[in-house]
Amino acid sequence: MDTVLTPVADHQEALSKEFGPVSRALGQRYFDGVRFPPEAEAELRALQAKGFVVHVMRTTAWINYLYLAWAMVRRGLPLVRAVVNLRPWFTRPFRNSKQRGPFAERFGHALATGGSGLIFLKKTALLSATGKDIEENPFPALVAMARREERTVFLVPELFVWEKRTARLMPNVWDRVFGSPEAPGFLHSMVAFFRNYRRAQFRVGEPIDLKRFIEQNPQDSDELIARKVRSALHHHLSRETRAVFGPPEKPVERILEETLRDRSLRRSLDAVAAETNRRPESVLRQSRRNLEAIAAKASPTTLAFVSPVLDWVFHRIYDGIEVDEAGLNRALKAASHAPLVLCPSHKSHVDYLVMSWILWNRGYAVPLVAAGANLSFWPLGPLLRRCGAFFLRRSFKDDKVYAATFKAYVKKLVHDGVHQEFFPEGGRSRTGKLLQPKLGMFTWQVESVLEGARNDLIFVPVSIDYEKVVESGSYSKELAGGEKKPEDLKALLSTPKVLASSYGRIHLTFDEPLSLVELMKSRGLDPAQALSDEQKKGLVRALGNRVMYGISKVSTVTPHALVSAALLAHRRRGMTSRELGERITLLRRIAGEEMAPLAALLKDSPSHPEAMGPIREAMNTFCSDGMVRTLTANNDVIYQAEDDRRGEMSFYKNTLMNLVAGRALVATALLGRFPAPFDEVKTRALWLSRLFKLEFIYRVGASFDTIFTEVVERLVRMGLVLHDGDMLGVAPEPHARPELEFLADLLRDYLEAYLIAALTLPEVPAGMAQDRKSFVRQALEVGRAEYHSGRITAAESLAKVTLENAVHYMLDQRYLVEEDKKLKLGPTAPELKDCQAFAEEIRGYLRHQG
Repeated sequence: MDTVLTPVADHQEALSKEFGPVSRALGQRYFDGVRFPPEAEAELRALQAKGFVVHVMRTTAWINYLYLAWAMVRRGLPLVRAVVNLRPWFTRPFRNSKQRGPFAERFGHALATGGSGLIFLKKTALLSATGKDIEENPFPALVAMARREERTVFLVPELFVWEKRTARLMPNVWDRVFGSPEAPGFLHSMVAFFRNYRRAQFRVGEPIDLKRFIEQNPQDSDELIARKVRSALHHHLSRETRAVFGPPEKPVERILEETLRDRSLRRSLDAVAAETNRRPESVLRQSRRNLEAIAAKASPTTLAFVSPVLDWVFHRIYDGIEVDEAGLNRALKAASHAPLVLCPSHKSHVDYLVMSWILWNRGYAVPLVAAGANLSFWPLGPLLRRCGAFFLRRSFKDDKVYAATFKAYVKKLVHDGVHQEFFPEGGRSRTGKLLQPKLGMFTWQVESVLEGARNDLIFVPVSIDYEKVVESGSYSKELAGGEKKPEDLKALLSTPKVLASSYGRIHLTFDEPLSLVELMKSRGLDPAQALSDEQKKGLVRALGNRVMYGISKVSTVTPHALVSAALLAHRRRGMTSRELGERITLLRRIAGEEMAPLAALLKDSPSHPEAMGPIREAMNTFCSDGMVRTLTANNDVIYQAEDDRRGEMSFYKNTLMNLVAGRALVATALLGRFPAPFDEVKTRALWLSRLFKLEFIYRVGASFDTIFTEVVERLVRMGLVLHDGDMLGVAPEPHARPELEFLADLLRDYLEAYLIAALTLPEVPAGMAQDRKSFVRQALEVGRAEYHSGRITAAESLAKVTLENAVHYMLDQRYLVEEDKKLKLGPTAPELKDCQAFAEEIRGYLRHQG
């Protein structure tokens, strides 16, 4: 956490000097819980060591001054000793600051006493919702100080956020009398702070090094430099405010009208009218109806009502939500440069709610979230729409009016600088593994920037990981071939069984923000130049892949993932607690080498499933849910995964497969035949990586040769592989072969699923698998026969989604071809013997498992 402080004796003495007893009591009650990021504290401390710090805030507010004074004492940072543009007050700590007299004397006093300065750029004014610029100008004095002193002067734009709504585009009477969020009056600020102090936060913008600024403008006078600096600070604070609150609030009707005036949309609608011989007014009315069905109607009032309800639900069914605060702060700092597009993984309906709830409770603007139109039914749809959801159909390829309208709406959001959120996988992952990106939303975002709606967008990959998903039971039924039920979030959260259950923790982690413009430059594209269709497609594809790789990098390793992976990658009937602990230790070692995020409770905890800690708790959860049974024999505990629940349990194993995929692929390739030449093992690993290209997210920006060499080096360092000249073999250590087999066994269900698909190929000319749907249905039957006859051993390989991916692979490799949605054998396997050869090639990688 980045806020709550433990009192320190020295700080207590300083607090007594700065604040009276009543102020200290109020400060401890209301100020100590304000989120003050460690990165902001470290930055202020570093600036203090190099120069004189002057805090700069946007609009005069007594609550801002009091909090800053309190925070500086609490953190041992330079106390505020010079103030500009704050009405006089008779109590401490204001009496300890110099607030009158020439600016040179005020800042000189602060410098001499080892303190800092504070400037408010605006003051509140009756009947002015935006406030008024200060009449007194301290910046020439600061420029003179920077020229005179050896140490530089740092002007640090800062934002103390305690408001819950953005400014209105057209201020109302309340805003003019009591002040708006941009320039709140005294009463407004006090009421708003005490209502929202639990969600308050302190943000630090980009500091201005005044000495360097002077050196960069040698020809300018002090007055001109002062004006430029003041303008730059206004700009910085405006960006920070926009990052937190988003753009000014517009009436929904105005957003609709402005969207319908988009020139590209009008050209598309006119083209449709000409093609269909319809009147342009009729097509425009259709577009407006579509837009009304799409558009969000975000309401802070609704969010304020829903937030405590969600708070109750989340605290009831989850043990906690672990948030990567540093990653969140990093992402929101980038929001000061361009609007954010949050791109979370999608494993549960809860994903729609958790990100918005986290941001709302931290005082940030809630993004508008792209949701499926299947969730727009009454009464859930109107509620989600007022919470910031906008809806899109799953498919609208043949509806040109809808496609053009939806694109125009996204372009409008980008133009207005609205933060957005969409799920790059499209639908929820039923298997736990990350899906390949759907590129539609990426395309519309990129096209909006290329068409000039905005100079840049910041994409933020986000991983939302669950120790236990609410829908796991329904997922396992769907994977076994059951029909997908209509998605119904209302039923999900209102079911007494759900509210009476416990689902562990949720983990939210953030990858580095990704600038679209920077990505274009890295690909040799000039943002100022028009792109060809091929360049645009390549850019969109690269963006989607980079976002998914970013999500995979920051996916949290949970205790449930470790236990399920260790237990399922096992071909015998049961596993002893010692074996299980050793496998979990190996997985944790790999996670450490890859710098993967670990669930907080895993740090310094034992890996043995019988020792007190999160691993034991995860195992107890699986046992109580009927997925694992235990028995004691020869004074040892033995764990057995229930065959009919392995598919459900594999969801959690799959969440860490991207972490171990590289080592698992190399281990499988090596165990096929060893010792073997380096290039031969590499060729086998390349074949496997292409076979599973739809299953795993591979590292972007690196060639296969580079990745393979690095993985081999890591396996050598782990003592599992022997690299002798041009040969690769299994290391002689006793643990090497079992651990390599374990890594290879992590791929067993994938290999068996693709083997089942290959064994189903002869059913195509026999007429039993005429299209994709019937092929998968027949493959499930083939798989059940193979499993019950003992020719395959992993029940979780009978997964519809994996079999569908196998069909995609066989179509891509021309084992199958599709004509008018009908399947037939392709040129790669025109005869049954070719189909059998493909199956035998896959089976060859399973033989090392006996």
